[in-house]
Amino acid sequence: MGTYGSQWEAHGYSGAGQLSDLVDSVKGRPAVVCGNADGVFSELLQVQSHFQPQDLVIFAANDVGMYLPKLDHWCTLHSDNLAAWKQVRWLNSHVKEDTRYHAIDERAYIDYVWNSVRPLFALSGYFAMQIAYIMGCDPIILCGCPGTQTRRFFEGQARSDFGYGMGVGGTDDGVRQQVEHEMKRLPEFKSKVKSMSGWTADFFGRFGGM
Repeated sequence: MGTYGSQWEAHGYSGAGQLSDLVDSVKGRPAVVCGNADGVFSELLQVQSHFQPQDLVIFAANDVGMYLPKLDHWCTLHSDNLAAWKQVRWLNSHVKEDTRYHAIDERAYIDYVWNSVRPLFALSGYFAMQIAYIMGCDPIILCGCPGTQTRRFFEGQARSDFGYGMGVGGTDDGVRQQVEHEMKRLPEFKSKVKSMSGWTADFFGRFGGM
């Protein structure tokens, strides 16, 4: 891929902006990426049982970040929602944290803007996985990111208008294909990822402990 004018290049990606200090900043540390699918909290507990708390880097995608006990990196493709989500987290914990905020639009409350990186994944959970990979995490374990039409943890039933890569209603046909294409292009990336459930566990391999 082209890198003309880039300020950084790493692991098959390049971009501009103040991101170079993140490259390999947690190299070799295990990461959990928490998405919004039902079961995310129980899956996270299972993964945490295999690691020392201080070793695990916690990434959240979207709403789930409001409720995680510990959160290192909060990632979203919905930049304007993050301000409200941050307030809810503060109301729940009141604990001083060193959480870093990642999105694709410049906002006063966002630490790192990823709009120059191509390609960006189409779902926030995969976007968080991509950031963890660029930061050097290994392994990267997906919790609540099944890549299937599963209800979100705050819903009574799954969305009928979006299938997270299953092609429901013709609105998300390219999501899964993008993941497959990127992992074919970057087999090292795929080798670092595991998942706890769903299509992603079939595709990347199911995490079974260290």
